[in-house]
Amino acid sequence: MSARESVRAVAQRPDAEFRRDRRTLIAYALLAWFAYLQAAPGLLIGHLRDDLDLSYSTGGLHVAGFAAGSMFAGVISARLERALGRHTLLWSAAALMAAGAIGLTVGRIAEVTIGSVLVMGIGGGLLLVTIQAVLADHHGEQRAVALAEANVAASIAYVVLIGVLSLTAALQAGWRVALLASLAVPALLWSSNRRLGIDAPPPSRVARGPLPGVFWIAAAMLFCVTAAEWCVTAWGATFVEGAAGVSTDTAVTLMVGYFGGVVAGRTIGSRLARRHEAAHLITVALAVTAAGFAILWPSAAPAQALAGLSLLGFGLGNLFPMGMSVTIALAPDRAALASGRAVMVTSFAVLLAPVTVGTLADATSLKAALGVVPVALALAAATLTLVRRAQSREEREVPRFSPTSRRSRPRPTSGGSAPRR
Repeated sequence: MSARESVRAVAQRPDAEFRRDRRTLIAYALLAWFAYLQAAPGLLIGHLRDDLDLSYSTGGLHVAGFAAGSMFAGVISARLERALGRHTLLWSAAALMAAGAIGLTVGRIAEVTIGSVLVMGIGGGLLLVTIQAVLADHHGEQRAVALAEANVAASIAYVVLIGVLSLTAALQAGWRVALLASLAVPALLWSSNRRLGIDAPPPSRVARGPLPGVFWIAAAMLFCVTAAEWCVTAWGATFVEGAAGVSTDTAVTLMVGYFGGVVAGRTIGSRLARRHEAAHLITVALAVTAAGFAILWPSAAPAQALAGLSLLGFGLGNLFPMGMSVTIALAPDRAALASGRAVMVTSFAVLLAPVTVGTLADATSLKAALGVVPVALALAAATLTLVRRAQSREEREVPRFSPTSRRSRPRPTSGGSAPRR
């Protein structure tokens, strides 16, 4: 498939029928497990600081370590898939992430726990890349539906993690039980599906070429929306605590509105993706996100903060899966490579955005620092416009190269030959 046809793929709407077969459900379950462990380091910083007597900066390295590992995974994923095969890479990545989780639970010094989170990030990044490639190749033009539904499962896993951590705390079992219990998920999936074929399609001649330039424009959009999402995820509770004058526990409770909005947004988005282009849904989601931020930013009461967080979650929840769908669609014959590069870009956003906001907040205020969010949304809208213009331009050029258009071409004059059929 040419770069021109790659751009056209963004505009093609998925068919009405969408099948969730066994391979699809396995991908959904593994992505939910990945999300469960991905969110764990950020929620466990308080426990780690208490258990290991860590500073704030050392505690924060656990979140940075996961993002750094995922970035590295995005660089090496395509080579590993060629060397190992997609099936082996999928289950090996799950095993590596599980090993990192075990290391985090048994570690008693910061060097071990941070290193374990780094291993979790590498394994998790490879798992995420492979799952996205599996869904993109398996569902083709319906990849937007598949990726949206997969991210619904991921967002539900965030809520499940909070519930399990609360349950283990109430039972005085400790946070380590919450992590170790989750390892049953990949073990059960592997034992019952290890013979199921999960292979990549044969590489084409185009697959050895570079990714098209428009892919990197879409990747920039993906960076911006991921940065906006993690600014709110990392600093939303702290902002609400100061803006609304509530306790830390109340602020964390209000973040349920945000995560609930993410679940609702992705659920509705996965339905809309069956009938509408992903690029159009991103435009709507950007507008909803901007409206939510406009409500949250000036909030001085819990009710207004909750409304803003809920609307923010509803919009932001759709930006990542739809943005990933648009980006991978620009290189459909290289889903593994495109997915790997996209994960590398988004992991860099996860690593950079919260740190940037924190640094700006130290110099000014958290409210001023969160001005990064509308800037990121504006840049995402600008890059999306560039992608859609490239799409429209290539669409106008395609008919001139289509087989049916040859009949309408004028026959060459003297010295020419008739066009081949």
